[in-house]
Amino acid sequence: MFTRWSYISTSQFDATHVEKHIQEIVDISIPRNRSLDVTGALLFTGNRFAQYLEGAPSAIEELKASILRDPRHGEIRTIASGETPHRHFLTWSLAYAGPSQFVSDIIERALNDALEKGDEGLEALIQMMSEFSIRGRG
Repeated sequence: MFTRWSYISTSQFDATHVEKHIQEIVDISIPRNRSLDVTGALLFTGNRFAQYLEGAPSAIEELKASILRDPRHGEIRTIASGETPHRHFLTWSLAYAGPSQFVSDIIERALNDALEKGDEGLEALIQMMSEFSIRGRG
């Protein structure tokens, strides 16, 4: 059995060098997650983050505490936590497809649905993250 934690937060980045800041997060997170045997996915719309993490309870708690202290995130709202029977991102220490203004509106709608519709919205968000990670491999 694995533990999961998923959240949506507001970006605290200023408008300059956003892509550089995101790349720094990804570059640090991939080896850290790998060392903790955590898998998951990250979405960034330019305004908000959505992240889904899964792994051992102690590893998820460590990452959660780090993210909650991180000044790059504001208004962090947990949308899922607790046990999960399987991993959704088995081979990804951090699936991230990169910023895309083209899909930003679609992602924003999915984030709002995850916040407002509970499990139904969360499953749609996980599916979207999964699709990005599968297509991002190619």
